[in-house]
Amino acid sequence: MLTFKFVNLRGDLFATAFCFALQAVIKLGSSVILTRILRPEAFGIMAILMSIVFVVEMMSDIGITVPVIRSKNGEEPHYLNTAWTLRLGRSLLNSAILFVFAPMISGLYGAPTLTVPLRVFSIWFVLNGLESMSFPVAIRRKQSRIIVYSELISTFIATAFSLVYCHYSRDYWGMVYATLLSRLLMVVMSYQFYREIKLKLQVDWSAARELLRYSRFAMPSGILTLILSQFDKIAFLRLFNLHLLGIYGLAANIAAPIESLITKISQLVLYPRCAHNFRLDQDTVSLKYYTENTRLFISILIVPAIVGGAAHLIISLLYDSRYAQAAPVLQAFMVRAALLSLASPAEELLIAAGTWHVILVGNVVRAISLISASLIGYHFFGFMGFTYGAALSGLPPLIYYLWLQEQKGMLIAKYELYRLVFVFGIATSAYLTSSLVLALWPGVRIRN
Repeated sequence: MLTFKFVNLRGDLFATAFCFALQAVIKLGSSVILTRILRPEAFGIMAILMSIVFVVEMMSDIGITVPVIRSKNGEEPHYLNTAWTLRLGRSLLNSAILFVFAPMISGLYGAPTLTVPLRVFSIWFVLNGLESMSFPVAIRRKQSRIIVYSELISTFIATAFSLVYCHYSRDYWGMVYATLLSRLLMVVMSYQFYREIKLKLQVDWSAARELLRYSRFAMPSGILTLILSQFDKIAFLRLFNLHLLGIYGLAANIAAPIESLITKISQLVLYPRCAHNFRLDQDTVSLKYYTENTRLFISILIVPAIVGGAAHLIISLLYDSRYAQAAPVLQAFMVRAALLSLASPAEELLIAAGTWHVILVGNVVRAISLISASLIGYHFFGFMGFTYGAALSGLPPLIYYLWLQEQKGMLIAKYELYRLVFVFGIATSAYLTSSLVLALWPGVRIRN
């Protein structure tokens, strides 16, 4: 009974975590099967295609969803029409850029055969722009489960299509078409909810100005995010050998889903709650932020604390002695994830309160601290100094967010202290437990 009281099976928090985990399982199973069907070159092509889409998407991000969720006019027809029109225009422009410059991009990779798949993949942007505004409205109404369940269905169908197509074609086109199919399914499903939303091409200038005020910070922040996501990989190629790159990459692959889940829960569940509370009563936003989101905070704090504390046991169970060095690297990544689980909610609270510049300033602070801390750490302590320097780069943004909360009268220090004590307590318990297991079961310990 206590478990069911703690876990709301119909809630957005459970739906987001459950669907995220199930999608990860589906993708893992798909990759295992596809590696037995396709040559490695097929995955290389898909990696290039997805990275190019990511770059174009981040460099042109205008952040339509955030103001739609927050604004008191967010569900007005003229506001939704304007947001949809702006998003569609951006998507059509992105599609045209990718289609026209496909030969040039292929030349940069020295692979002319990429031109055709790049042009086919440009359809992804068109489909993305045609999606209804029902998903942002669902987030606004604190019904994010609509989105995550739709994503789960589209992932399952597209994955099945990919496996069948690739089984017969034996080439990468099955994955290309499956990605487009997944996006098409999301578009179709988006029109099945809130059918009272009737979209049309319209630009209301007052709504456009409000939407684009956020874009002033979202676009440069997106570019910074892109740079930050690639910095450690670029630096690695200059500073370390392939062995250490492999160790670092292995730990990063374990950490990536955890950090993605933290961000997803913060954006899809916490932010709409804060925005809703801000629209209702600005004076009680901070108190509700701390007291109404206890389970959410626990859900995003507990995973990095457990994984970080048990890192040596996890690596010992999953990998042989050649990868022993991945354990302290994984611990460093979990320090970064723990800092993210503290900083991301604070950032969402501030954005919900209308402090939109925080998204850009926070990334600037993060960029400065990442570059300086990782290089200083490398200078004094080598590989692990670089790793922990990069991991601790999330601390200055957290301090900035908390300072800004204090300036706005939205910081309740005792609740922040509770979260810190919880993280350290869980991490310490996981470390002691895993150490005991390794001591009692020496056969699982990595032998160097």
